[in-house]
Amino acid sequence: MKIIIIGLGLIGGSIAKTLSSSEGYEVLAFDLDQNSIKHALDNQSIHGLINSLDELEKTEYEDSLVIISTPPSATNDIIKSLDFLFNSSVTITDTSSTKSSLNKTLQEFNFPENVISSHPVAGSHLSGEANSIVDLFNGKSTILSYHDSVAPQHVDRVKSLWRALGSSITVLDPELHDQIFAYSSHLPHVAAYALLNTLKGLEQDDLSDFSGGGLGEFLRLVSSSPEMWTDIFSLNEKNIALAIDDLMKSLSILKDKIGSDPQTLKAFLDELKDFKESNY
Repeated sequence: MKIIIIGLGLIGGSIAKTLSSSEGYEVLAFDLDQNSIKHALDNQSIHGLINSLDELEKTEYEDSLVIISTPPSATNDIIKSLDFLFNSSVTITDTSSTKSSLNKTLQEFNFPENVISSHPVAGSHLSGEANSIVDLFNGKSTILSYHDSVAPQHVDRVKSLWRALGSSITVLDPELHDQIFAYSSHLPHVAAYALLNTLKGLEQDDLSDFSGGGLGEFLRLVSSSPEMWTDIFSLNEKNIALAIDDLMKSLSILKDKIGSDPQTLKAFLDELKDFKESNY
């Protein structure tokens, strides 16, 4: 089966590296960054390329699988540009971590029967094809979201893809997906950016000399792609705003506990430690 990957970044590049060595897949790619294409060809991560998305209208791409692996706003634009493939034998999926906006785009086209949204819960603070790795998705979860009108053969094709990559699969409504990930993924990045902005405002240039490994590990999140996180924060703004409000309430509670007697503070910290050990 032909696999066409649009966007050879960390995620798209890792999909390519994993599938290109498997029998039964012909992995092709499209990317505006020709350096990424050349690097992937040189390393045999892909078997070939397409020069224009319009090529996908050719009969040779019937029954293929198109994977859009770009930042969320670009994904929406690409989905719209592929409307000539809607309700065809070609299966279309994506890898973006926000779904409500994409769902609204699909609604404009009456929910094509061949578009299934995917979110592999895997990644790195590093970005780009050069940082892609084999088996990035092995043992990880992938969330699927799709309308009732989607044809079973397209769902099966996308599920087979992620199983071939080693992922377990969960199906979520797009709105619920964005609510959950506002807390589980987007809020930690918000907190890391806010903490770094706080540190940036201090008059202590060598603060890193006095920090343990935990600070650097947490701030590692800020090394992620600013383009991608601008998209995520903007497209999931309402849910993230609610999550930030809840975090601010928790910070206020913790501030009060710190100002109270040590026994009360320790009991609160013990409670949170037990909750963490039981749930995370």
